[in-house]
Parts: sequence; structure tokens; C-alpha cells
Amino acid sequence: MTIITKPSIGLTQFTDFTMKGSTAKTKFVKDIKYQGDYHPIKDYWKALRDGLKKYHEQGLPDNYLLDMIDNALPARQKNYQDVVKAYLKFLKNKNVQWFEPGKANWYSDALTVRSNPELGLIIDDIPYLIKLYFKGKNERIDKYKCQSALTLLKNSHYEIEHPDTIKHAILNVQKGRLLTEDQSTDDHRIALESDAAQFMFIWNRL
Repeated sequence: MTIITKPSIGLTQFTDFTMKGSTAKTKFVKDIKYQGDYHPIKDYWKALRDGLKKYHEQGLPDNYLLDMIDNALPARQKNYQDVVKAYLKFLKNKNVQWFEPGKANWYSDALTVRSNPELGLIIDDIPYLIKLYFKGKNERIDKYKCQSALTLLKNSHYEIEHPDTIKHAILNVQKGRLLTEDQSTDDHRIALESDAAQFMFIWNRL
């Protein structure tokens, strides 16, 4: 007998899923379903993700991010260095202020996606809810590939009420590129629901 479960996954996982080909999607979902319990040491980017939030939230100097490179596990230091360099370049000559983004979730009939933005930033007077994406170093990450994820961000349920004018964005941290979604059309929402349904079809068959 097949047991139908209702998974909860992160937005980065969902974004990765939408970018993969058919066979790779099946393996990807299988890996998520049977990956075992979460442990911070397995989360490659956790220290840097948390550090970027603290850097803005507490108004810390750039040296705080640079020190994080030396404090990272040796195998991660080169990638951390590349990300910090790209991120500081992204911020250069910008007026940036922090605000609390709060937690967020997106729900379909059978799937929950934890879409918590890591950063709430006012950049040159424009407020953004930003999801950090660290895997864009050697692959093309553009607005087209992130369309479902951007639509999901815009249509998530936020625990903090934000103004309608706020922009939802994914930052390709490796390249310092901010991808934004200004409008979610019916076609975009249908495509998002289709991606979620495909994920659940594979999940329930494994």
C-alpha cells in the first residue's frame, strides 16, 4: 500500500528541482525523501547564510564577513572567499538598510515550501525580500530558470505584513545578480502549481 505523505521542503530545494531534467528530478526527489535528519554540519552554506543576515542586522563591518572565511571548515574556505568577495562587490556604492523579513511558507494542496527570505534590505530606497542562492557559480542562473521560485516568493504567506510595493528577489550570490519578480501572472502561477504537482507525483511514487 502506498502511503501518501505531505512533505515540507526549502525553497532552494524546490528551485534546484525545477532546474533539473526529467530523470535527474526523480533522483533529486528521492535524495530529499530519504536524506535523513537535518544536521547543521551538513549544510554547506549555513554559516555564511547566517553570517550575512547578522552582518546586516547588526550593522557589522566588512571584516566580520572576511573573518568568516578563516573560521570556515578548511574545505569550504575557497568557496566562502569567492562568495564574500562577490557579495561585497554587489553591495559596493549602494545605500543599504536592514529590516526584518520574517518567516514565510508557500502551500499547495500537498506540499509546503519554506520560503523564508534570509534578508530584508532597502537598497537605494527600494525594499526587497531576498532569498540567497549560493549554487550559481558554474551554471547559468537567470530569471527564466528562477521564475517558479520567484512566483512562489511573491505568493507566499508571510508572518510579517509587508507593503504591496515590496520586491521579491533571489540573489545569485556567486555572481552578485539580483533577480526580481515584479508581476505574477496567471500563467506563472499555473506553472508553479504544475512544478509542485510534478514534485508530489514523483514523491508519492518513490
